[in-house]
Amino acid sequence: MIKVIARQGIQVPVEGRPDRYITDKEAVDVPETAYWLRRLRDGDLLPYAEPAKPAETEAANAKPSDKTADKTADKPAASAAKADK
Repeated sequence: MIKVIARQGIQVPVEGRPDRYITDKEAVDVPETAYWLRRLRDGDLLPYAEPAKPAETEAANAKPSDKTADKTADKPAASAAKADK
């Protein structure tokens, strides 16, 4: 099974149920059949990735700021070394 969502503004008929549609409002699980794979390849459907959890985004945001803090701490020392010469 693969989780998919329709491209914005597109309604994709459900395989075997042409009266039902996959929309851009809700992701659904579909089997990996030729029909669904073709719809993915054509761009009518997009693979759906779950949004990141808030704790994961906070951890990801904290790491770059730590690296930035280390780099800014090095810059004044480098400037002071140049001033001594």
